[in-house]
Amino acid sequence: MSPGFSNSQAPAPVQPRRIRAPRGTELVRLRLPDRPGSLAAVAAHLASFGVDVLRLEVVDREQNAAVDDLLLSGPTIAAALADLGSRATVLARRPGVDLRDPALAMAEACEAVTSAANEQDTYARLVGAALGLVFAEAGLACLRRDGRVLVVLAGSLEGLPLAVAGTGASLIDSALASGECLTADGRIPWAPAALREALPPGSVAVVPSRAGDELVLALVRDDHAPFTTAELARLAALVRVAGQALRLQQAPQARPRLEVAGR
Repeated sequence: MSPGFSNSQAPAPVQPRRIRAPRGTELVRLRLPDRPGSLAAVAAHLASFGVDVLRLEVVDREQNAAVDDLLLSGPTIAAALADLGSRATVLARRPGVDLRDPALAMAEACEAVTSAANEQDTYARLVGAALGLVFAEAGLACLRRDGRVLVVLAGSLEGLPLAVAGTGASLIDSALASGECLTADGRIPWAPAALREALPPGSVAVVPSRAGDELVLALVRDDHAPFTTAELARLAALVRVAGQALRLQQAPQARPRLEVAGR
């Protein structure tokens, strides 16, 4: 911690809004060849095992591949996925997690952040809304002070440090310097060790606010399922909304001047 800096306030606790899917359903992320008929082949394969595709969203397109989220239902999901072969690669599985309409999910996340009562509530709502927007097991919002001290403003896990001294060479520092969303394997030094050790070891997404704000959102997964282009775009938009809400809260309120008749 830098000289003269202190932070006695604990990070705001976060209660993520988990939208649960019906019993027996599972959110599955697949990577499959980006060519005509590949998705139909996967759907036919799942149907042959008695697995229903309740909802589908294309969340990314890579070189010669697409990444799709499927909400599946049926007692033989595990067997169907194990027998996919070359049709697709399973990137992640989340039993009981719903696949929501992305436009409605984004609208609800923005509404949650902009209706916060104060700054601390805004940070907590930002983390909670982000965890509801994309699947991740943990999240936190940090503010960099004095160019290197990371102050934890809100977090979804107990026991997070109040503040840690940065190294100047972490993924968080790179994201704040570039203004770009960055992702990585959770095993690399994406944040100071005292912070990483309190969080899951899986994939991480670091999302900065606008240049000069020093605010950054970090989401972490238990597994190494990659964050997709669509997820990062939504998170970046949400952080911009939160940043604007904070600027409005921090701006001095001009009081109307009352003119008295006859003076």
